[in-house]
Amino acid sequence: MKKTQTSQRGNVPPPITIDRIEAFALTARPSVGPVSSLGMMPVRNGVLVAITSKDGATGWGEVWCNFPPRGNLTRLNLLEDVIAPYILGKTYEHFDLCRKDLETQSARMAIHTGEFGPFKHCIAGIDTAMADLAARTQNVSLAEFLSKTPKTKVPVYASTPNVSKLSEAIGHIVEQGHNGVKLKIGLGLETDLKLMRDVAAITGNRLRILADANQNWSLGAAQETLNALSDFEIGFIEEPLRADAAMEDWAALADAVSIPLAGGENITSMDEFTRFAQEGKLKVVQPDVAKWGGVSGAMEVASLAAAHEATCALHYMGTGLGLAASIHTLAAIGGNGPVELDSNPNPLRTDLGDIDLTVTNGMLGVPAGIGHGFLPDSKALETLSVARFEAS
Repeated sequence: MKKTQTSQRGNVPPPITIDRIEAFALTARPSVGPVSSLGMMPVRNGVLVAITSKDGATGWGEVWCNFPPRGNLTRLNLLEDVIAPYILGKTYEHFDLCRKDLETQSARMAIHTGEFGPFKHCIAGIDTAMADLAARTQNVSLAEFLSKTPKTKVPVYASTPNVSKLSEAIGHIVEQGHNGVKLKIGLGLETDLKLMRDVAAITGNRLRILADANQNWSLGAAQETLNALSDFEIGFIEEPLRADAAMEDWAALADAVSIPLAGGENITSMDEFTRFAQEGKLKVVQPDVAKWGGVSGAMEVASLAAAHEATCALHYMGTGLGLAASIHTLAAIGGNGPVELDSNPNPLRTDLGDIDLTVTNGMLGVPAGIGHGFLPDSKALETLSVARFEAS
C-alpha cells in the first residue's frame, strides 16, 4: 500500500474506505440554452455522485454530461456497471489515490470500448466526491483542506449570453455585478466582428471581453479572424483550434496573434496539459473538475501553469454542485484566474441546492460550510432526477 499523503494544509486525513455509492442522472429543460459553433444545448444535464465512507461521511461530486442530450444516462450506467463495483469496499489512504487507481485500471477498457470521454468524466466526478468527503472528515472547507491560505473570493466572468437578445442579456450581466463576459464566436468573420462591435457599443467598455471559438477554426482561419479582432482587446481566445491539432499549429498561432490562447476543457491528461503549456504556448489553462481529473487534477494543472507563467482559470458549465467545487478549488489555487459562470437559465445550477451567486465587482464569494459547501436538496434531487442507483 502506498504511503499516506497529506493535504496541502499539512493535516493527515484518515484513510477512506468506500462503503456506499449513489448516483443521480438529472435533466432540466429551460426555455433557452447556450449556443455555440457546436450547436445549441437543448437540455441541461447532470450526474451527481455521492460516496459514503465506512465512517459515515459523505462527499459529493459531479460528472460532465452536457452532450449528447441523454449523455447523463450513459455516464450513470457506466458508474453503476463498471466503476462502482471496482471501488466499493476499497480503502484509499488519500483521496486522490482513488482517481489514480481508476485511471490505471480503466485504461485498457477505455481503449477497448472507445469510451475515453465517459470514463474520464466519471472518474473526475469520483475524485471531486472523494475530495469533498476528505474535507468533511476534517471538518474544514474544501479550499482550506487544499491550501493553507485559500482566498475567500474568486474572480468570475459571465459566460455565453443569449445573443438573440443581446442588449437585454448584456444589461443583465452588468446589473449582476460582472466585469467580464465570454462570447461564443467562430460563426464566420463578419458575424464575429458584428458581435464584438455590438457588445462594445452596448457596454461602453464596462465589460472585459473574452471569446470562445469551440475548436472551430483551422490555423489560417484563426489567424485571419483573431488579427481582425485585435482592436477589441480580448482577454483570451478559448479553443481557437481543435484540441487535437498539432502543437506546431498552436505555437504558430500564439506567435502570430496578440490575443492570449486558452484551452483545457478538452485536454484530458497531465501529459497533454504539459505539452500544451510547453509546446502549444497556452497562456490560460482551463481544467474542468467535471471533465477530467476532478479536484486533484485541477490542482496539478494549477502547479503546471504556475511553473510556465500561465494563468489557471476554471472552466465550468454544469450544476451548482460542480460550480461550488470549482470555486473552492480556484480559491485554493489562488492567483487571478477566473471561474466560468454560465449566464443562461439552468435549474440544475440555481434550484438544486443553496449556492450564493451574488457577484460584486466581478468577484464571487466562496461557498460557506465544510467540504465544497453544496448539498443537493432532497426534494429538488427527486424532482430533477430521471434515473438513479445505489450500491453498497
